[in-house]
Formats: sequence, C-alpha cells, structure tokens
Amino acid sequence: MTERPKGSGTWRLRVYAGRDPDTDTPIQESRTVRGTEPAARKELAKLVTAVESRVVDPNRATVGELLDRWVAHVEAIGKARPKTVYEYKRKIEGRIRPVLGDIRLDKLRADAIDAAYQRWLAEGLSSSSVAVYHSILHAACRQAVKWGWVDRAPTDQATAPKPRSPEMKVPTPEQVAKLVRSAEADDPVLATALALAALTGCRRGELCALRWSDVDLVQGRIRFSRSLTIVEGKGHEGPTKTHQGRDVSLDDVGVSVLRRRWDYMQELSERAGSPLAANPYILSFDAHGGRPVGPDTLTHRFKSLCVKLETEAEKSAGKDSRTLSDAERYPFHLHDLRHFSVTTLIADGVDIRTVAERHGHAQATMTLNRYAHALPERDRAAASVLGRVFAR
Repeated sequence: MTERPKGSGTWRLRVYAGRDPDTDTPIQESRTVRGTEPAARKELAKLVTAVESRVVDPNRATVGELLDRWVAHVEAIGKARPKTVYEYKRKIEGRIRPVLGDIRLDKLRADAIDAAYQRWLAEGLSSSSVAVYHSILHAACRQAVKWGWVDRAPTDQATAPKPRSPEMKVPTPEQVAKLVRSAEADDPVLATALALAALTGCRRGELCALRWSDVDLVQGRIRFSRSLTIVEGKGHEGPTKTHQGRDVSLDDVGVSVLRRRWDYMQELSERAGSPLAANPYILSFDAHGGRPVGPDTLTHRFKSLCVKLETEAEKSAGKDSRTLSDAERYPFHLHDLRHFSVTTLIADGVDIRTVAERHGHAQATMTLNRYAHALPERDRAAASVLGRVFAR
C-alpha cells in the first residue's frame, strides 16, 4: 500500500492485492479520493480491508501472503514510519520470502524457522540482523493469531539469535572539537550539524528536520518534535523515534553556534539573491533554506571527514593507519556523537533520568543499560565523597 498527494486535496490510494498467478508480479488496486489526509487514511483502511477479505483464504494462506497482509495493515493504520515500512518490505523480499514465503502458515514449524536463521548466519548476517528478521516474522505471526488464521504463532517456539551490541566508539572532546573545526573551513552545514549533535545528542533525522521556529536563542532552548527520513528518494517528516517531542537547553556555546549559522544563512541568501523561506531549515545547502539536508548526506560527509583527518595524521607522522594512536584515529559514525553526549553527561554526574529525557530515550533503564560503561567515573567520584566524609 502506498498513498501520495496527487494534487491539492486529492489522494491516490494503492493497496497490494496479491500476485498474478502466471507472472508472479504484484497486483495493486488503486482508488482516488478527495479530502484531508486523515480522511484519506480512513478510506485507505477501508480499501485494505475490502481487498484483504477477498484476496487471501486464511485456511490456505502462505507465509508470504501473511507478510504482505501484515505490511499493508501496518502501513494502513500508520503504525510505522515510511522508512520503517520500506525496511520491512526490503527485508521480506530480500531474505524471508525466498526461504519461507511459499510455506503454508499452518504448516510452518519452529525447526524450519530456526533453519532459516542458521542459514542467514552462515551467509554472513550478524546475530543482531537475524534478530531483526525474527522480529518481523514474529510480529506478522502474532497478527495472524489476532486475525484467527492460526491458534498460536509458530515463532513462539523458534530460537532467535541473541543480538550483540556493537562495541561503542566514543570520540574524545579533543576529537569532537577537531572534527568541528575541520568542517568549518569547507562545509559549514556539516560543522553546525556536528556541533549540535555533540551538544544535544539528537538523532540525525531529528537534526535534519530542525527549522528556525524550533529554536529560542533568547531562552537558549531547542525543540525536537520531528524526524526526517528519506524513502526511495522522497523526504518524509514524521514524529521522533519515541513519538514524543522534547525541549533541550542550550548553553552559551550552543547559542553561539546557532547565531553564527543564522548570520551565515542571511549573508548567503543576500549574496545569492534568494530570499529565505518563510520558516527555513537550519541545515540546508540552498541559499533560501527551503530544503533540508538528507540524513544520509550528513552520514556520508561525516565519514569523508573522518577519513580525511586520519589521512592527514598519517602524512604528518609519516606512518600508516595501523600505527596511529587512538587519539589520531577517527573510526566513528555520526551516531557516535550522540554516544559522546550521553557518556559525557553520565560521567560528569548528571542523573540518569535527566540524561534520558534530554536524549529522547523512552525509559531511563535503557540509558542505564546501554551506557553502563560510563558509570565508573561516577563511582570514583562517589568514593571520593565517602572518603572525605570519613576523613572528617
């Protein structure tokens, strides 16, 4: 199912309606409606229900048919963001359907599921990736139980590999400062992005969706309420990962970064003869600020910057990358600036709940579990406090 604005107040609804028995190509049923987006979504849900009721025989449904129905259902009710739905479809078509798609759902057994998991591990997928495939298949099977297709989800008896958290690489304050300084000369958009990411710990989609209306430079506050994702070349703005907005305080450094960015955008707009948009994006390559930078663009530019700094370190020291010190290496991803923000605050003694709220974590326990490695610094500080008490 997809839906897109066809014109002012007009929506084209498309619903997956099975596969052609001769060519095995997907069949879609479409309908055009007029009205608001919420009204269009209601019509979309009706269309999905109507198509599903006559396409699939629950008593003979295959795993592939269930997955198609489940994705259409998730998309129709707006339960997942467009990027998430796109990833569901990509993973289903790439791995799950070729291995399990033709099996009748009522014949699906845990041993066949476990065999699929082992096959994907043997093909080089990480345990974390296979766990994601399990979560997709399990969610679809649980929905099948709700629909009355099966009495119990066959994935309940399957054994998904335990996800392994990748080793967290956190840049030092000196490395963060060098990254920002290096970007300032050639890429002011990236420099602003890196500074804000390190100071606020925001996610890259949240960063790209920021507009100037989200900032209060007088009070030193910034509001994260949206996230930008790119699906098949099209931008989609939706809620944050936790579907909750949050206000984050900025100190003098953060306010200064944004003031410089605003001055730069005004100057660029005047030089280019392109007036700023009514509510411009903070991160934009356009002189008018009307189009946001894409999350993947930031990621690629950050990676290139890290490679550049390591290459410069090799040349200046006359050695190869294998002999560089940790301080000279930049094996980071853009998301590691978020890790930098969290671990720095925890190590400095900021309480976990405040850190969790500032970074948009759904629960403080997740923050504690994910960043437990930063706690030894607080433990040493606590030991010093107790030592001083007993010394008195």
